Amino acid sequence: MAWRGRLPPLWVRLIVLALIAGALLILKQFYGFTVVVGTSMVPTLHPRELCLVERVRDYRPQRGDIVSFRTADDPPLWFVKRVIGLPGETVALSNGVPLINGQPLDEPYTKQNPTWNLAPFTLGPNQIWVLSDNRRAGYDDYVQGVVATRLVRGRIICHWRGWWVAPAS
Repeated sequence: MAWRGRLPPLWVRLIVLALIAGALLILKQFYGFTVVVGTSMVPTLHPRELCLVERVRDYRPQRGDIVSFRTADDPPLWFVKRVIGLPGETVALSNGVPLINGQPLDEPYTKQNPTWNLAPFTLGPNQIWVLSDNRRAGYDDYVQGVVATRLVRGRIICHWRGWWVAPAS
């Protein structure tokens, strides 16, 4: 079947197009994309980076996951933050160091801000506690806080800093 410079028959092109469309629809059920807005996740994620999100239906949180989640507002706002506290844990901030059940959490991916303090509180059975990685700013600027697990859209599995992202200054 040599088409030598000609297009393949219409039926072949339609089958290939249908296969590609089907594959994209299936992938969309399991993966999505999000773009980082703002500097709250620097140095891990930078503004305008493209992130591949593994969609989750029933999120089972793991400490250290970077997640995409929405607020309960209408219309919702979307955020990307790191999971620090898990359901049922008592969390706090002492001089910028997260405490989980009274024990300090080792976070090699960020520098602590000693001005951040938060009294201990216990998370509910379907709640997580998220923080940004950029802790140089004020607490109110970059802390998201408690998030219901039902609002988590997915887990960030990789990210790209393309030509559209300005170099860090």
